[in-house]
Amino acid sequence: MSELHGMLGDGEVILVTARRHPLFLAGRLALFVIAALILIGVGIWMAVSYNLYIGIVLWVISLVPIVIALVKFLSWRNEVYAVTNDRIVQVEGLLSRRVFDSSLEKVNDILLTQSLFGRMFNYGTIEIITGSDAGLNRLDALKAPLDFKRAILDARNTLEGHGRLAKQQFVVDDRSQLLESLDNLRSSGVLSDAEYEIKRARLIGGQPDR
Repeated sequence: MSELHGMLGDGEVILVTARRHPLFLAGRLALFVIAALILIGVGIWMAVSYNLYIGIVLWVISLVPIVIALVKFLSWRNEVYAVTNDRIVQVEGLLSRRVFDSSLEKVNDILLTQSLFGRMFNYGTIEIITGSDAGLNRLDALKAPLDFKRAILDARNTLEGHGRLAKQQFVVDDRSQLLESLDNLRSSGVLSDAEYEIKRARLIGGQPDR
């Protein structure tokens, strides 16, 4: 999580974080754990009943699925998804790092898919359709997907609201500068009072004073 904070820009804050559901991890580890247990069990039986060295070989071989399961577990622990006030961040990788982010401004649609089991155990798949070249950011087996989707929508609405306010403020500031310029032209005698009133009325969208 500290590494994720180090990726933030100025003024950027994390609104919500999520990981893949533990059931997703259990499904990926089950086969390797079962294989390791079988090898250990058979190794014990071989060592007791037949040959100790064969048992030791099987125990050594059992380390392979155990190591694979450990790597997959650590990869799951290092995989995190976050929604900030500016973007959606996806961080993956154990030894190497892969960081994928989608700007909230480019998010066109969000598709949430949940199976029956997904609704029962609170996990699902979120597909984020953006206007970038990548086009789609797919988050599979995400824990609490409704909360994650709601956070994206709230952050996007807030960002769009700030954009509208900034645009309105720009229009107001620009109009104020133009009105000040008109005042200066009238004061310097370039514009008559009548010309000033006509241009001022056009600028503010009203009618000239009579």
